[in-house]
Parts: sequence; structure tokens; C-alpha cells
Amino acid sequence: MSRLVIEMSIRHKELSEIEQRVLRFLLKNDGTALSDIIEKTRSSPNSVTSALRELIEVGLVEERREEVFPRRRFLYLTGKGKVVAKKLDEIYSLLEN
Repeated sequence: MSRLVIEMSIRHKELSEIEQRVLRFLLKNDGTALSDIIEKTRSSPNSVTSALRELIEVGLVEERREEVFPRRRFLYLTGKGKVVAKKLDEIYSLLEN
């Protein structure tokens, strides 16, 4: 299953494989630094950054910066992002069993 169509607001959004991977990773590791997401998902920095940009734009992920070190950013699922990530996880679990 490389693509999943999710209805968001009034339009449809197709989630790429890397976007799905990032959502599922954040479901289990909310508040993770970008570098850790890149490392743990074994994906290229460009593809993860691009996926996160899209996920932030559609309101599934939010970015927070550290006050002490504002260059460090941490990524969190939004409420809607948690719902979508949980559904993805359920679908993958069904397919794996």
C-alpha cells in the first residue's frame, strides 16, 4: 500500500509513502527532532523535509522550536494528525496480519 487517500476538509489529499511513514513514526514518537525522524525512518533529509512541509501545510503536524536553542525544531502530531496516524496504523496492522 504505497498511497492512501484521506479526505481532509473539502478536498482529497493523497499521502505519499514517506508522509505515511512520518505520521506513523510521530504517533509513537511525538515531539521528535527532525534529525531523529530522518535517521529512524531511514529516509533522505530532502524527502523527510518535503513530507513534513506538506503535513504541516495540511494541518497534520506542527513544529515547535526550543526556546533555548531556537534552531532545534521538534515535530508533533496535531489532533487531526493523531486521528489520521491511528487510522494508518490500523490499516497497516490489518495488512500485516
